[in-house]
Amino acid sequence: MAGWRNTTVNGIRSAIFAVLSSLLLITIGACVAEESITPEIAYYKAENSDVSLNDIREMHPENWTYIGSGPPSFGYDNTPHWLKLELNAASYYRLFHLQYPLLDNVDVYFISPQGEIEHYNVGDKKPFYQRPIAADGFVMPVPFNEPHEVFIRVQTSSSVSVPIRVWETSAFHQAQGPRYVAIGLYFGVLICMVVYNLFGYVVTRETSFFSYSIYVVFTGLLMAALSGVGFRYLWPNWLWLQERAITLFGGLAFVFATLFITQLLGLKKQSKAWHAGLLMLGSFAALVAICSLFLPYAITIFMLLPFAVIACFYVLILGVAMWIKGMQHAQIFTLAWFCFLASIIFNSLGYLGLIDGQFIQRYAIMIGSGIEVLLLSWVITLMYSAERTEKLGAQEQMLKHAVAAQEAQRVLNEELEVRVEDRTRELQEVSESLQKANAELERQSNEDGLTKLFNRRFFDTRIREEFQRSRRSGTPLALILLDIDHFKPLNDTHGHQAGDAVLIEFAQRLQSLATRANDAVCRYGGEEFAVILPATQLASAEVVADRFLKAISEKPFVNISGAKAPPLNVTASAGVAVLEDTMDNATDLVEAADTALYAAKDQGRNMLSLAT
Repeated sequence: MAGWRNTTVNGIRSAIFAVLSSLLLITIGACVAEESITPEIAYYKAENSDVSLNDIREMHPENWTYIGSGPPSFGYDNTPHWLKLELNAASYYRLFHLQYPLLDNVDVYFISPQGEIEHYNVGDKKPFYQRPIAADGFVMPVPFNEPHEVFIRVQTSSSVSVPIRVWETSAFHQAQGPRYVAIGLYFGVLICMVVYNLFGYVVTRETSFFSYSIYVVFTGLLMAALSGVGFRYLWPNWLWLQERAITLFGGLAFVFATLFITQLLGLKKQSKAWHAGLLMLGSFAALVAICSLFLPYAITIFMLLPFAVIACFYVLILGVAMWIKGMQHAQIFTLAWFCFLASIIFNSLGYLGLIDGQFIQRYAIMIGSGIEVLLLSWVITLMYSAERTEKLGAQEQMLKHAVAAQEAQRVLNEELEVRVEDRTRELQEVSESLQKANAELERQSNEDGLTKLFNRRFFDTRIREEFQRSRRSGTPLALILLDIDHFKPLNDTHGHQAGDAVLIEFAQRLQSLATRANDAVCRYGGEEFAVILPATQLASAEVVADRFLKAISEKPFVNISGAKAPPLNVTASAGVAVLEDTMDNATDLVEAADTALYAAKDQGRNMLSLAT
């Protein structure tokens, strides 16, 4: 008996430690979140749902209400809300994060100084796979590095809470780590409680173990819906359930809570009045769950929130009454429901917009329900132990089963930890191998097999990227095309192997002179080569091209066609072009450089010509 009690207490202590670890990790995640940026925000409540983005952009500044960097929260309001903020310039990739996962319809518009608009339409009315980045909230890449405006339209039947953060990409993933570990610990504790108590039901046939397990299951589903974990992992394409999950699972959770409390406290024998009141609350919870299948969320949530507070108050007072009556362990039962009630009150006030605290709104009910689940599990164990004290023979046998179950659970947990560690290590090794293989494939796909320069495929991609970058930033862009003079006669006279050797040495000389990190030397095709020079004016590009021609012509090339073959005098012609305002795309720039190259050849070879 004593051994079973000690094992039970140790198990509860371990579970409480897990919950406290979750709280610590959540706090760490909140501290890491300070690395993100919370922008200054203004909002406008649009009474007319037909207000467009153009109307919003042309709106007078006096119509906007500025709320600073605090998280916007307007309670339950189905009216469209527009938010406006400005993002500063950044030299790194950023992520735009809407942290509240229960918004129905959200339109985010990024507008560059040049008038370019990047639009994202997100919300939990869309399947999860349509989100730009997989996350519990709504995360999307910031498309512009220069300062620009962001407009957000939000319309939802849930609480209009729009906490916004702008992250550097690595900081975002770093901040998510502790949160996901904490959530994993939380749901791990719930699963352990379900398994533990179902095992208790199988062994003892005590119905309170079973009803408690079902209650914990629906509590876990409710927490999964509130945190966004459920939509991400359990029902990502089931929009019907996502719309009703909170009210459905919340109602069912309290239905089984009333059943569990009745069985645990023996209310039919203890007090018919208290039992009748609890039965009424359970019936109303069932009605909420049924109504959630047919009525809109905006209606059923206002049925659930006040009911949750009233029901928890009722159960809390019930616990105090049983405590005063002298029922054993009623004080722990009362403490459990006090923790859950406090979390529901804070959470409800946050959703209604009456208090401002994202940490409370996102994690209060999770922490409160976790403590409540653990304490109730403890109460069940203690009360069951007390009831069976009078039946020593049967109790000893039950204790042996409980000890064996807990030991089996501990061994299973250790085995699972070892398997998880092994599997994680294997996955990391496979991931590293795949990354190396992908990097090698990428390098090979962009490399010319003979000269080891970038190939034509890389050139076509790079010239388009540099063209677009130059257009956005207003920086110059130059292109040099070079062609080896009289290369076909050289091939015919000395052989293709000698010609290949000339191409290789030619490429090496070009590469040795292109010293800037962003310069790209490519084999354009055959004996033609291209050099992309970002941020380079025409005069500077002319100097670089002249340097190339001198490096080619001033030193003979090695002739491998024979042991006594004389060195080869090789020259090249070059055409230089720079980006002009009249050019519509990168092809125009290439054609200009190519025209200049042919002009150089027409002038007598070993010449340099500038595009006009």
